Amino acid sequence: MTDTTPYSPNTTGGQEVGVVFATRGSMFALGVLRHSLLAYALFPEGRGAYALCVMLATCLGAAFTFSVEYGAQYWVMAKRMSVSRGLFLTIVVALVGSGLAAAVAVSLNRADLAFFQNMDTSSFYLSLALLPFCAISYAAELQLAGLRHFVPLAVLAVTQSVVAVLGIVVLVWKLDMGVEGAILALIAAHVVLCAGCVWYLRKHCGLAFEMPSRAETLRVLGYGLRHHAKHIGDVFQSAFGVLVLGLIAGRVDIGLFAAANALVRHVKELSNSVGVVLYPRVAGRVEKSSETIALNLRLICLATGSTLALMLALSEPLVELLLSEPFLPAVPLMWILAPGMFADAAGLIFTIYFNGTNRPGVCSWAVWLGLGVNVVVLLALYPMLGVAGIAWAVTVGLILRTVFLGFMFQRATGMTLCSVWLPRGSDFAYLQGVVSRALSRAAP
Repeated sequence: MTDTTPYSPNTTGGQEVGVVFATRGSMFALGVLRHSLLAYALFPEGRGAYALCVMLATCLGAAFTFSVEYGAQYWVMAKRMSVSRGLFLTIVVALVGSGLAAAVAVSLNRADLAFFQNMDTSSFYLSLALLPFCAISYAAELQLAGLRHFVPLAVLAVTQSVVAVLGIVVLVWKLDMGVEGAILALIAAHVVLCAGCVWYLRKHCGLAFEMPSRAETLRVLGYGLRHHAKHIGDVFQSAFGVLVLGLIAGRVDIGLFAAANALVRHVKELSNSVGVVLYPRVAGRVEKSSETIALNLRLICLATGSTLALMLALSEPLVELLLSEPFLPAVPLMWILAPGMFADAAGLIFTIYFNGTNRPGVCSWAVWLGLGVNVVVLLALYPMLGVAGIAWAVTVGLILRTVFLGFMFQRATGMTLCSVWLPRGSDFAYLQGVVSRALSRAAP
């Protein structure tokens, strides 16, 4: 079918990156504030229990939605499917998948595994309410991004972050509801984002919830299943340290690792900002995309590396200020995790290329290679280094995953190692031009 879904007005990639980057910057600040409030209110022990509940719900939810949201986004961007049919299909799968995930979670909890002893039963069951709202809000968010409606998406995303922060202030600080209050605040934030995205898509993009055809459903499922191994691997790799510690350590160690990981991982917002804009421009367009990917890779490496260097230089006062003194043992973990986050930010740009050129299988291989390395390094180092061994496992896995993606990118495009990674004078000229145009358009 021919899709008549309206796209955003003609804008340059630099302008769109500016909008998304400003949004991500605001979300970065609000995210740090949220983690800071949680740290001061819950201390390492409560922070660990909260991280376990959220990570488990996130992993189970992702496992049972089969990455249909990515398939719908891709085919809507490629104008082979309407947003009405794409989102309808993802909502149906999200609801069914959430039900299956909740059933599996309850069964695991009743099996009395050691993992669940680090979570209060009431908090665990409450976290299952996250499943449908996370899945639907993320699917709607992907559609807005794919259609390049970045300004409304920016407003809704920042609103979600504000609701999350206000929820913690009211439920955790004022009402002293602890971990359960933190989970309720996160649920409220997803409900707001879900409702806002659906409302905007109905009003401005003709969303009408139409039943997709059998051929469209198979196309979406086909892309989703090919992407699913990568998506599941991504989710589990993000949660790897917390989930492993849930099996072998106590809440305090979990809380320290989760806090360090969350603080360093926020730096990836730089790469996410570019990736959100880059993906719709690459999807279905193989020609000239390799040079664009390489350019953005080099700029992301420069920006992410500079930010991480500054963060590590100020790590001790930063942790003491943002997370409180009991979290100071997390500082060495930040230093270990930082190289992995740098590699992850670079790897995201390669992922955009392979997903956008309909080769998500390459990304799946990369993710599971990284997870395999995680396990091997964990078994080798945890007996000697404890929590630091898990941090090293995460970092080494992310680095090798990005090395694999870089190799496959060079093989697919024929570009040399230097032409991909080595900075050029034209990179800085391009960046200067983007900033100049953004400033000139912002001026009265």
